[in-house]
Amino acid sequence: MTASSIDQKTAGTGQVLALNAAGAADVATMRPQKRRRSRLWASFVVCVLVPVLMASVYYAAIATDRYAARAGFSIRGIDTGAGSDGIGALTGLASAGSTTSDSYIVLSYLGSRALLEAVDAQLDLRGAFSSPDVDLLSRLPNDASIEDFLIYWNRGIRTQFDPTSGIIEFEVRAPDAAHARDIAAAVLTLTQTLVNDLSAHARNDALRFARAEVALQEARLRAALAAIRSFRSSEQSVDPSASAALDIELIASLEARLIDVNARMSALRQTLDENAPSLVALQRNADALIAQIAARRAAIGAAPPGSGGGGDVTRQLARYEELEVERGLAQQGYASALVSLEQARRDADRQQRYLAIHLRPQAAESAQYPRSMRNVLILAFALVAAWGIGTLLTYSVRDHLT
Repeated sequence: MTASSIDQKTAGTGQVLALNAAGAADVATMRPQKRRRSRLWASFVVCVLVPVLMASVYYAAIATDRYAARAGFSIRGIDTGAGSDGIGALTGLASAGSTTSDSYIVLSYLGSRALLEAVDAQLDLRGAFSSPDVDLLSRLPNDASIEDFLIYWNRGIRTQFDPTSGIIEFEVRAPDAAHARDIAAAVLTLTQTLVNDLSAHARNDALRFARAEVALQEARLRAALAAIRSFRSSEQSVDPSASAALDIELIASLEARLIDVNARMSALRQTLDENAPSLVALQRNADALIAQIAARRAAIGAAPPGSGGGGDVTRQLARYEELEVERGLAQQGYASALVSLEQARRDADRQQRYLAIHLRPQAAESAQYPRSMRNVLILAFALVAAWGIGTLLTYSVRDHLT
């Protein structure tokens, strides 16, 4: 055997060994990749297929059908204030007197505990939602607290509000179509009662000040009239001014008669003696008239002592005029308060609110919930997305560590 043949044989043997080593390396590399793919598929089955399959079985065979009942309404007023409501719809800010603010109050009330307790008292919501006929995942626990019950209620009622038109719509769900309709009707009735109460309270608030002013002015007028009655009773005079006017007329009449008597006496003195019976009679008549005039003037100025009369007429007139001025002012104030009350009542009537119902609840013919196909597809999409992101993060971390 020559040296060249020995070299060729050695080279062939080396090639065979190299090929065997490369094959062994490929086999060693393929085994981890197969394990990775197996683990990947196993994680996909566990994280995606099994939950989707369980959800499909639940929605197809276990989930309780739920019927929906809808109702729609809007809050209207005699004086709606459309301008301010439009500005509120554009800016998102509601004025205190607009129907938009009342609409937000109603939206808050639809998810409130007060509404839930009122409807529960009428229709036994706890009994319906915790019934054994409802599947376990959708059932309300029998020992649920009012807070948990409120969370459960808010998951079952859906509200919509359009600020531009002011339309509010809500939807309630129940395992029975008739029960869902009754629940929606009860909610609608309670909401209407709330709006009526809000309108009544606002009207009473608007009228409270006007009514208080009327009561104050009425009390003032009654006091003025009582003071006049007391004055008339104590002074024994219905109208001192009228009495004074009569006294003045009487004095004027007496003075006219006195002038006439003096004129006749002057005429007789030219022809008769002073002791003539006619002159003496006229003189006595004149003295009597002078005494009466003095007495009348004294009565107007001050009553004679011990007479027990009505007292100082001048003082009576001053006091009576003060009482008359007070009565006149009280009457004017009372009339003004009545006008203000009537105006406030008209303004309050224009601002009254009422519920304009355009969609009344009706019993559904078929169950709308749960939406099985949509829920399964959403779940599948979410699980696939989560699985894909988790897989990418896992391989990224593993490649980074190796």
